[in-house]
This record gives sequence, C-alpha cells and structure tokens, in this order.
Amino acid sequence: MAIYFIPNLDQISVPPLDVDNIPVSSEIKEVIKDALSELNSSIATNKADISRALVQLEELKNATGGANIEEIKELISVAKDESIAKSAIDDNALKAEILPKIEGVESLVDSKLDISLYNGDKASFATKDELSLKADISNLATLATKDELATKLDISLYNGDKASFATKDELSAKADLSNLDNLATKDELSLKADINSLDGLATKDELSAKADLSNLDNLATKDELGLKADISNLATLATKDELNQYALKSEIGGGSVNGATYTQLVATMKYLGYELPSQLRAYADYNLYADDRLSGDLTIGFTPITYAGSYGQAWENVAIYNDLGEKLVAKYASISGDGLNIEAIFAKDIPHPKGDSWEAVPSDYALLDGEVRVSITLGAVSYYGATRGLRMLNNNPSDWSQSFLAGGPTVDEWIFTFHNYKPTKFSVTNGTHTYGSYGYMTKYNMRLSIGNWSKTLTYENSSYPNDIEIDFTNLNFGSDEKTIELAKAWNVPVTQYDINQDINNQ
Repeated sequence: MAIYFIPNLDQISVPPLDVDNIPVSSEIKEVIKDALSELNSSIATNKADISRALVQLEELKNATGGANIEEIKELISVAKDESIAKSAIDDNALKAEILPKIEGVESLVDSKLDISLYNGDKASFATKDELSLKADISNLATLATKDELATKLDISLYNGDKASFATKDELSAKADLSNLDNLATKDELSLKADINSLDGLATKDELSAKADLSNLDNLATKDELGLKADISNLATLATKDELNQYALKSEIGGGSVNGATYTQLVATMKYLGYELPSQLRAYADYNLYADDRLSGDLTIGFTPITYAGSYGQAWENVAIYNDLGEKLVAKYASISGDGLNIEAIFAKDIPHPKGDSWEAVPSDYALLDGEVRVSITLGAVSYYGATRGLRMLNNNPSDWSQSFLAGGPTVDEWIFTFHNYKPTKFSVTNGTHTYGSYGYMTKYNMRLSIGNWSKTLTYENSSYPNDIEIDFTNLNFGSDEKTIELAKAWNVPVTQYDINQDINNQ
C-alpha cells in the first residue's frame, strides 16, 4: 500500500471531491458525502488523527476511470483496518461515529450487483411492458418459462381457429366415444371405398325414402339375387304395374276356345243370347272437368232399357256441384205446355223443396255470378199433369207430392243440358224416397257429350231408389269390375283414355 507524506497538517483541508461523478450507487455517494461533511466539521481539532483517512480518500479521488466495487471495498477495508480504525483515529467518539458508517457502506456494497455482470446479462432481461403482455406477475410461481411457452400453441392462432372446433358435448352427440377401438382409421376406410367423390352417394334420408331399413336381414344380397335371374338386361323385364294388367293362369282356368279371337267369341256369345263389348278396352279414370280441350254445353242422357216397379219412372233431387264443391239447385223453373221440356236457373243456397211453387224464369234474366242455365227434356209426362213435371227438380222432398211420378213406362231419353258449363259432379235420384215401389230403370244407357265429343256407357242397377252420381273429375270408361276382369283374361292392359277415339261420335 502507498504511504503519503503530509508536511503541514494545519494547512490541510478536505480536498474538493466530486462525489456525484464517482461511478457508484446513490446510496454509497450519500455515505461518502456524510463522511466528508463530518470530516470537515472536525478537521480543525482532529487533523492529525484523520491524516491517514485523507490519504485513503485522496486515493479514491485520484482513481482514473472510476473504481469498481472490489476496489471500493479494498479502500474501505484499508481505511478501516490500518489508519482510521487502528492508529489515526484516537478519538473514541469520532471512531464510534465513523466506523459504523464505513461498515454500513461495506455491507451495502456487498448487497449490490457488479455493474459489469449487469451489463453483460441485461440483453436477456425482459422489460416491464414485455412482462405485462405475457402474464399476471402477481403469482410468478405458476408461470411458464420463455422456453416452455415456445412449445405451446400461439393464442392468436387458437382464437382465429376456435370457432371451427367441436366441444366435448358436441362430439358426444355425434358418436359414442366409449369404445374407440371399434372405429376404422382413415386408411382402413380408404380401402373400402373411394372417398374422393362423395357427390354420387345417397344420404341416410334418401335411402330411407327408398326402402324400409329397419330390417335388413330380410333383404337379399347381390349374389343371392344373381342366382334368381339374369340382371344383365333389366330393360326387357316387365314392371309390377305392367304385370298386374295381365291375368294369372289360375284366373284364366284350364279351358280353351281353340284359338278363337275375341271378335269370334263376341259373335258366339251374341248368338247364344249374351252380350260382350264389341271392342275390349279397359281405361284408367279420366278427368273430364280438367280437360280444357272439351268446352261448351255439357249433356247427360239416360235411355231406359229395362224397368222395375209400378207405373213409369220417378225422378227427384236434380243437382250439380261447382269447383268449390258447393251444391247448385233450381232457383227459377218453367215447363212447356206438353210437360216435356223444362228451362231452369241453378244457383247455390236455394231453399228446397219448393213443391209446386216454382217461379218462372224471367224472359230477360241475366245470370248472376256462379249461376247456370239448365235445359231438361223429359222422357215421359207426369202422372198428375204436364205442369207437375217441375216436381223432379225438388231436392229432399218430404212426400210423394213433391216427387216426379211418370204416367207410364217409356224408353225415351231423359236429357239434362248445362249450357256453357262443366260441373265437377252431377246427381239425380231415379225412383223416389217418398213412394216405395214406384218405377225405376234397372238397365240403361248413359250418354255424355260436350262439344264434338260423345261417349255412351251401359249400366245395370238393382238398388231402389238409384241415387245416380257422376264425378266428372274421375270418370270410369269401361273400367267397371266386370270389364277389368274380362280385360285381364284376354291380357288387355288398362290404358289412359284417349278422347280422340270418341270425337264426332254424336
């Protein structure tokens, strides 16, 4: 250690020391300033005692480039151990005051970080702002290190994709996850089918619409079907509907007509006193009401063939129905002097029966909305006089005096014409509900005509009275049970009705 010679201690004062520029912490600077202040206050009386201390402080002042922590500690140790603590400071009071301060400086220095170590490591330190973005620092024990975080999912990526994630509950709703061992992997599935194009596959709902899948055990496999029939050419096979149009062998029976044609059979049956349709046809139901090709006056004619009951025919309950299903009956009615022709206006919501109280059709009458002009030709005159013919227009008659009763049987046609109107339905009662056993037709021809189209059908009836109803939305032309049975026996299929075959047949 260097020894400094001071010739005149009385001339010595504490040299100026720029403590603020010493490269030590602010705490050490305050300790030094306090020590200098105390030295200045006692230098006059204690110069001899503190000469050694001044030497140490002079060394501190003259240190070039500043002192590091270890050098400061060494200076303090020297000042304390050699000069100030042992020989230079004899004043016990001063020693008691200064030594604790110096020891405090040493303790404070020991607790501080070497600035060179700080400068070397500070590049890896996180700033306060950086830490605040990472986590709540109130509980650092629960935080992950930077390296640990680097292995985890970036939260911005998670937030961007989480809308497409399925929750645990949603996954549970899709499949039973209790036994994943039974599930096929993607590779296993790819061996079963080509999943590159799913557009050609049917959905579960589409399959359900085609067949009942509740009991697949009853279905035949492709191999089993292959043993039953050759499926290489399905286009030549008949459909179920087509097969239903033909008779079974059991239905035809074991008899034979020796190759006779249907025409020959018709002639044979006619010779024996029986009748068959001259042309065997069976048609599907026909909607005349909806066929816009047919328009104009619609006529319905009934020609008696055979009768039953006393006297001539009875008639009542003449009515038609519009497209709403509403019933239209006679509102006004006039009858000719000979009792064979009726002119009437039909409308809905007309009170009936009217008995014989019919108001004649006004000569200049204009039809109201929904009303229909009707003409009727009677095949016979009323038993009670010509004017009583209007009784046939009564609906729901309460006794025989409100029903039409003919004077005697005739075979003349009874004609109902609806001018420029196609009803959805026509109804009339042949016979009467008010007078038992009065005459009615047991067999008759029914003629339908509109425009240049006309068709006549023959009917037999055993019911009394005969409530005749014609549904123009669902007409059966030759499709009665007997005709269907005969057609099947001759392998004649049921076909759609073609109106052209009955055009200009009037």
